[in-house]
Amino acid sequence: MSGEEHHIEYVPESPDVGMAFVGWSALGSLLLLVAAIAGLFGIFHASVPGRAPPAPQAFPQPRVDTTESNELRRITEAQKKKLESWQWADNQHATVQVPIERAMQLLAKQGANAYQPLLASPQVALSPPTAAAERTTIQHGGTPSAAPNGATPLAPEPNK
Repeated sequence: MSGEEHHIEYVPESPDVGMAFVGWSALGSLLLLVAAIAGLFGIFHASVPGRAPPAPQAFPQPRVDTTESNELRRITEAQKKKLESWQWADNQHATVQVPIERAMQLLAKQGANAYQPLLASPQVALSPPTAAAERTTIQHGGTPSAAPNGATPLAPEPNK
């Protein structure tokens, strides 16, 4: 073995490539792709109903509001009535909405204390909104009645 040489003989591959095999493989891949697209297209059309788009319609002409001044007058009167009337400000009858003129008078009368929290007793909150006005403006001996717990009375003058 030591004296023997091992000869490896190199035999090159034939330069021919089977073009038929490559052609049939490409054609098979192309047919598989077309079949997949056709299948997905069929599934899509089967599951999504086709509808024609709606016919184009003309937009209606804009309507001109000829009652604008009446509407503005109605809204202004409603706001003015709300600003000038007595009513409950909440459903629990704990807060009264005071007319704006009377509220400005009360704040001006308090001076520097105008922005301190309002003090009111629970008994006052359970009476109707005009009762507080009547109670605080009825004068006994020339002075208004004192509010409970030393609080400043915050009620309007009565209607005469």
